[in-house]
Amino acid sequence: MTLKQLEYFLEIAKMGSVTRAAQSLNISQPPLSLQLKALEEELGAPLFLRDKRRLDITPEGRLLRERAQAILALLEETARDIQAVSQEKQVVIRIATIGSVNNRLLPDKISQFCTRYPYVNFQVIEGRTDTVLVSLTEGHADLGFVREPFNVSSFRMVPIRDPALPPDELDYFVTIAKPHFYDAPGSSPITLEELQDKPLVTHRRYREMLVSACRKKGFSPHIICENDEIQSSLSWARAGIGIAIAPYTSAVLNDDSSLVIRRLESMTFSPRVCLVWNQSMKLSSEALAFINLL
Repeated sequence: MTLKQLEYFLEIAKMGSVTRAAQSLNISQPPLSLQLKALEEELGAPLFLRDKRRLDITPEGRLLRERAQAILALLEETARDIQAVSQEKQVVIRIATIGSVNNRLLPDKISQFCTRYPYVNFQVIEGRTDTVLVSLTEGHADLGFVREPFNVSSFRMVPIRDPALPPDELDYFVTIAKPHFYDAPGSSPITLEELQDKPLVTHRRYREMLVSACRKKGFSPHIICENDEIQSSLSWARAGIGIAIAPYTSAVLNDDSSLVIRRLESMTFSPRVCLVWNQSMKLSSEALAFINLL
């Protein structure tokens, strides 16, 4: 007994005629008659009493009609329920990220992703590179956006190209300051030697790198502030306190036209932004799709 046979049987019972049922179903009469005969043979009972004018349903046929209607109704209900469950499906991707990515890159990427995966929700934790890595290690986040340098031993990594940079160009360090902090006007690159005795503001993670680069040039930098957030460096620069040292892709978060951004020569390390995840953690198919989008 097949679902198609039950559908044919119900149409014959409704129309009271194989001919009219065949017309309603848009099939020829012989195959329909064969299906009805096969069903009766399988059940071992006649489903209709036949005369020249119409078919009269038998008691066995009435029982089958009742059960067939219930079966098909249950199948329709099941299909609707499955579709509803699929539509209500929700997946959460937990992302830990540094602030510069959360403010500039992440919103556009999530917007693109949600058009393909509307059932996915996001939990975003903003922090520093070290706190992002802790969140990944402790299983509080699925994916993380960090900035080099960091210990990659426990993580898989994908460098992220920032649209603020031309294709194939790596990120670099810049100075951000009010014009009077510079010895010469303009926006051309500046050397480390030109920063000697200038008040500098930098992220704590870049302090040793900056100190090492300056000492190779024969002087120690005058660092008046170390902080844990690039936004803090930009705020101090906007307040006219000193010259902020930051990656270019973070410096472009600045919206103060009175500040001058100049490329810093001699610090050749590229502070790339990377997407990382714990290599021992199994990611959902949606999280993997988000990685591939980047």
